[in-house]
Amino acid sequence: MSFSFGFSGDDIEDEDGGEAEEQDTLAKGMSAHTISDGEQQLIVPVLQPKRHSLEELLAFLPSQISYNVIDIFPRGSSRNDSDFDHFKAGQSRDDIVTKIYRRSLFDMRAQLMAEANPFAADTLLAGLENGDLSSGVYEGGFKTWECAIDLASLLLGPTRHLSINQHVEQDWEIIELGAGSAIPSLTILGEFLRHRETSGTSQVRGNLRVTLCDYNVDVLRLATAPNVFLNYIFAVGNASFASSSSSPPKVGEDEGDVDLEEIGGEVLVAGTVKDLLAHNVTINFISGAWGSDFVDLVNSHPHSSSATSPPPTRPSNLLVLASETIYSPATIRNFSRTIVSLLQTHQQRLSTTTPGTGTAKAWVAAKKVYFGVGGGVDEFAREVELLGGRSHVIYETKDTGVGRVVLEVTVEE
Repeated sequence: MSFSFGFSGDDIEDEDGGEAEEQDTLAKGMSAHTISDGEQQLIVPVLQPKRHSLEELLAFLPSQISYNVIDIFPRGSSRNDSDFDHFKAGQSRDDIVTKIYRRSLFDMRAQLMAEANPFAADTLLAGLENGDLSSGVYEGGFKTWECAIDLASLLLGPTRHLSINQHVEQDWEIIELGAGSAIPSLTILGEFLRHRETSGTSQVRGNLRVTLCDYNVDVLRLATAPNVFLNYIFAVGNASFASSSSSPPKVGEDEGDVDLEEIGGEVLVAGTVKDLLAHNVTINFISGAWGSDFVDLVNSHPHSSSATSPPPTRPSNLLVLASETIYSPATIRNFSRTIVSLLQTHQQRLSTTTPGTGTAKAWVAAKKVYFGVGGGVDEFAREVELLGGRSHVIYETKDTGVGRVVLEVTVEE
């Protein structure tokens, strides 16, 4: 059985340039975007959560990767604000834009086809080409959903709830559930790296620990990890390009290619992890399903031998991010339990180590209603309340066909 989402053409951020033909197929099919009902079809075994390192996932990179750029503008502080162009006197759009680099869909598709994996051909390629979501198999991680852009923009905005660029000297743990292209987390990473570059290594304060989670390990290796790498080299890697014929994109460029062999190959990839650590940044990845095992894995430390081992002390501030993760009633309860458990565990840790310090919150971006599927904001809010949590709207759009919101979730201290 399949469900129709009833998405409009604005629900997925379209790719530009060389992907126009492929994206046209996706855009025309938005109104019939489908998700398979796992309860009515063959039961798919739930994938157990597993941790992955950045080095492990980047080992799958081809010698050349293509990318495009998304411009992120800060949202305002008003709950109903839908205008994200907030300028100070004398500022232009270029002064406030944050550029996020992501691997191109056609590049991921080319790698999948070259690997000639029959399973990928039936599932992941179908997700790339037709936009089909298959419950328990492929959950849409290759695409950049519009709610992810809302979340990233809100993180940059002058909001009273949180402004990452005003708190980059604090310790932060960021966990993104259903990360996919990881646009919100990459926005935070970019702010931290830019601050480190402008302040100098001698001024580095605050740790950033990022855990990017997606059901599919193939999404992590083809999209999420390459996006982390791309945003790192364009944020602090100018020196890596200086001695080669390759160069970072010029202002205004929205797509390009990176030849890894020209800019250092495996040496650069290995150096990325070390440089991130030098900036007090650690990044880990988790594949598999949400649940108690997932929460236990998130809260455990990677093996001490890993180059991406986190600092000995966990960050005092926790922010859990998620977008487009509550579209199905079948997953809302498990997702809600995971969110609340992560927040409660963090609060309990703080109460026994450093009482009165730090924060724990989750930002969940979603459409108010997912037509034909049954999921939505109201169902999620009720589930959170049943679990002892609290939620309220901190951002809302009203100028779109299907309303979108960002909910903040907290638990009792």
